[in-house]
Amino acid sequence: MIREQRWADLCDGVFDVVILGGGINGASIFRRLSHEGYRVLLLDRGDFSCGTSQASAMMVWGGLLYLKNLELKRVMQFSRDRDKMLSMFDADIQPQEFRYIVNREYGRPSSLVLGALWSYWLMGRMKRKRPRYEKSFTESSFLNMSQVPGSLVYEEGVLKFSDSRFVLNWILENQTDTSIACNYCEVSEVKYNEKDRKWSVGIEDRFTKRSTELKTRMVLNCTGVWTDRVNKQFNKWTSVKHVFSKGVFLGLPKAEVHKNPLIFEMGNHGDTLTCIPWGPISLWGPTENLVESIEEGYQVNQEDISFLRDHAKEKLGSSFAQQQAISLRCGIRPLVVDKSFEGNCYPLEISRGHKIIKDLFSPWYSIYGGKISGCLTVAEEVLKLLTPELGKPTTKEATRRPVAVARSKISYPNLSKEFISLKSSVEHEFCCTLDDYLRRRTNISQWVPREGFGFHNENWEFLKGLVNDLPKAYIPSPEEHLGNFDLQLKTRFDPYTKS
Repeated sequence: MIREQRWADLCDGVFDVVILGGGINGASIFRRLSHEGYRVLLLDRGDFSCGTSQASAMMVWGGLLYLKNLELKRVMQFSRDRDKMLSMFDADIQPQEFRYIVNREYGRPSSLVLGALWSYWLMGRMKRKRPRYEKSFTESSFLNMSQVPGSLVYEEGVLKFSDSRFVLNWILENQTDTSIACNYCEVSEVKYNEKDRKWSVGIEDRFTKRSTELKTRMVLNCTGVWTDRVNKQFNKWTSVKHVFSKGVFLGLPKAEVHKNPLIFEMGNHGDTLTCIPWGPISLWGPTENLVESIEEGYQVNQEDISFLRDHAKEKLGSSFAQQQAISLRCGIRPLVVDKSFEGNCYPLEISRGHKIIKDLFSPWYSIYGGKISGCLTVAEEVLKLLTPELGKPTTKEATRRPVAVARSKISYPNLSKEFISLKSSVEHEFCCTLDDYLRRRTNISQWVPREGFGFHNENWEFLKGLVNDLPKAYIPSPEEHLGNFDLQLKTRFDPYTKS
C-alpha cells in the first residue's frame, strides 16, 4: 500500500524542503522542486486537496473579472498562465467555450461586454478562439427567454475530470525515492536549530498514532485557508493575512442540451453566476460573501440555498430551478489582505492574487492566496526564492516511481462512467476513508444524490461492499464507518437539498 511505503520512506529522513499542505499550491511546488531534484516532503493534515482545492468551479481562466478594475497586468499574467497550462497538461485540461448571456433588463450593454471580451482576447495574445455573438444556442431551451436575446461566446480552459483529481495526479506522478508525500499526518512540533541550520519536525500519523521525527532545511506553509493558524501555532509573523469568501454551488440534474458553461449577470456588484455542465449535473453558483471563520465558510445554510434557487428561477426557469438537488459544493477562497485590513467590502473587490512571505528569522515561507490558473507561477517564484538558500540539488538523478497503470475499475449504480475501484485507490492513491474515495478519487459524491447513497439510501448495500476494501487500521468497522458517514449527511446535506 503506497501510504505505508511512503511513511516508511519519510521516517528519520533528511530533506531540503518540507511542504505543509497538499492543495493546488503545495502540489505545484512539490512537482517543481521534485523535477529539479530536491529532496522534498509534502504533508497534509487531512487528505490531499481536501480544502479549497476540492470546491472550485474547475476553471482555468485568464482573469476576465479583473478587467472591471483595469488590472491589466494581472489579466495578462493569468492569461499566460492559462495558456501555458492548456499546452502542458492537455491530458487534464481542455479548451472550453463559455456563453456570456446578454441581459437587456439590467447589466452591461452587450456592445461593452463584447468589446471587453475582444480586449481580453488580445491581452491573451490571441491564443484562444475569437469572441463572437450568437443569437441562438441549444441551452436557450431551458432558460428564461424573456431575458435572453443571445450570448457572447469566448474561450477559457476547464479541468476534464475534477480539481481534486488534478491535484492528486500531480502528487502521484512526482513521487521519487527522495520526493515523498503522505496524507493524514499531523505536524506536532517544529524547532529550528541555528547551529546546524535545520528544522526538526515531529510528525504523527493521525490513524495509527505512530510518530517520527525528521530534519529539513526549509519549511513552506502552503496550508491554504489554514495558513494563518499554522503560522500562529509555530509563532511565525507575517505582514499579510487571509480573509475568507464562501462559495456554494448547487448541483442540479443536467439538461441534455446543456453543453457549454453559461454566465449570467446578477445586476449588482458587477458579479456573475455560472451554470456549468459537469458529468450528469449542472453546477449552479457560486455564492460570494465574506465569512468570519473557516468553520463558517464550510457550512451551507438556508440563506445560501435560497439565494441560488431564487436566481436559478429567474435565470433558468422554474422547472430547472425547482429540481431536487443532487449535490452541494461548498468551499472557501483565501484572499490576501494586509494585516491591518478590517474592512467589510464585497469579496470581488479583493484581489485573487498571491503573495510569498518569508519569516524574518528562519527559513520558513508562507504562501498566501493563489488559484489553479496561477499555480505554475507560484511554483516558479518559490523555486527562484529558494535556490540561493538551498544551492544546487543533491539528488538530480533521483529515481521516479512510476504511477501504476493497470488498475481495476468499477461501475457505480446509475452512472455510465467507470471509476477506479476503491481497492486500487487504497493501494496506489493514498485513499484512507470513504469520503476520500467518493469525493476526491472519484466524482461519485457530486454526481449521485446524498453523496453516493442515493435519495433513499438505495446504494447502501453497494457501498457496504466497497467499504470492506478500506484499510482496517484506519477505520472502525465497515458498518460503523458507513453509518457515521450517513449520519453526517443528515445534518450537512439533507436539510438543503429539497426544492
